[in-house]
Amino acid sequence: MNLKRALIETLPPWAKRLLAAPYDRYQTRKADAAFAEKALPELDPADDAPDHIVCIVVDALRADYVDDETTPYLASLNGTDAVTPGAWTFPAVSSLLTGIYPHEHGAMKQTDEFDNSDGLSLPPRMDEDRVTLTEILAGAGYDTYGGFGHDTPFVAVSGRFHDHALYHKMNSDADDVLEDYLEWVSDRTRTFAFLHLADPHIPVDPPSEYWKKHDIDTSIDDLENWRYRTDTDCSEDCQSYREHRRRLYRASVDYVDDALSRFETGLENALDDPLLIVTADHGEALWEQVEFDVEHFNGTGCVDHGGAPYEALARVPLLTNADWTFDSDVSLIDIAPTITDSVGVSGPEMTGHSLRGEIPENRQLLVEGSLSGYEKKAVYDGAYKLIVSRGDDVEVGYEVSEEELVDVPADRRNTMIDALPAWPDGTNVQTEVSGMVEDRLEQLGYR
Repeated sequence: MNLKRALIETLPPWAKRLLAAPYDRYQTRKADAAFAEKALPELDPADDAPDHIVCIVVDALRADYVDDETTPYLASLNGTDAVTPGAWTFPAVSSLLTGIYPHEHGAMKQTDEFDNSDGLSLPPRMDEDRVTLTEILAGAGYDTYGGFGHDTPFVAVSGRFHDHALYHKMNSDADDVLEDYLEWVSDRTRTFAFLHLADPHIPVDPPSEYWKKHDIDTSIDDLENWRYRTDTDCSEDCQSYREHRRRLYRASVDYVDDALSRFETGLENALDDPLLIVTADHGEALWEQVEFDVEHFNGTGCVDHGGAPYEALARVPLLTNADWTFDSDVSLIDIAPTITDSVGVSGPEMTGHSLRGEIPENRQLLVEGSLSGYEKKAVYDGAYKLIVSRGDDVEVGYEVSEEELVDVPADRRNTMIDALPAWPDGTNVQTEVSGMVEDRLEQLGYR
């Protein structure tokens, strides 16, 4: 334990809360200053470019939890399911803002050693000279804003916006992030905002009325986090915990949907015809693959995120108020080129494709950048998917629609293996953070 972390540990909770607000202001002002020093491209947006663009990322929102009953607002939007390029927040949001995969921008774990340490280990950030969507839009005259519901996405992409706002998850919720953006945008003529909502991420604690609405047993200990992670012989207490933990996850998603519905009303009152995109950085495993994961991946992906890219983790919603057509498989790396296409500007070459144009047939999609255990990668090819881990010595094929284990036809399997990027083999490069941030990330389960 380093000296800064040791000092943080000695502080009482009230002192940590007291220090959080001024420390957040220090971090965001430092990030604002870093962006102010960037050399921006000089670009001219198209005459029909949207004046305001809002991209909302709901942390850990699974695609299959968007439905008419729980999330009527989200279900009313135009959209589809998408594949995340990264198994957890750090690589995923870096890909979303660049339109390229984690192995291309480098914001992923750079070693394939098994990670079972108790300490926090964040991968390297993208190179500072990499041009992202925000620099492109700023060069086209857009004021840019990043609102972050917790520290992880802020650490990954801070310094990429004119204005940053950072929230401590234990003291704020979706309404706080969304309302502050509406105040920021009220007197601006051309804007892009990236708003990261943390509510479904642990510790999960929606407003009390949502606990009641979903009939969650509040007497069960530590529902906000994780217990019985890898139990293959699930006792009665284990089964009850898992059932009510799933209810709590749904309750948090229910709350976010209501917050977004309120936000849409405020957005329509404040802005004329904004472009709205709602997605997630990754999904969330909720014990769908316990026995399989314990046997093949040391139980690193039974719950939470960052583990093996099963559909619960890899599949996220991609929703919008635009009339885009979704005729083929899409990835979160398609968001950045779609936005630049909507604005009528271009930047560095992106691996993703604009959803306003034609998506190539026979497209293969990737998921990579594990947080836990060995690196695990997935490649999608039409109806099939492979999950491969060199360290675990695992290669398994799936039929995607039912997530059933299958033997992928040999010719398809060979092209899918060829599509996998190289395995990380570098040194254990990390992003260093302060003791204050390290403490807060540990409260979010990053240990």
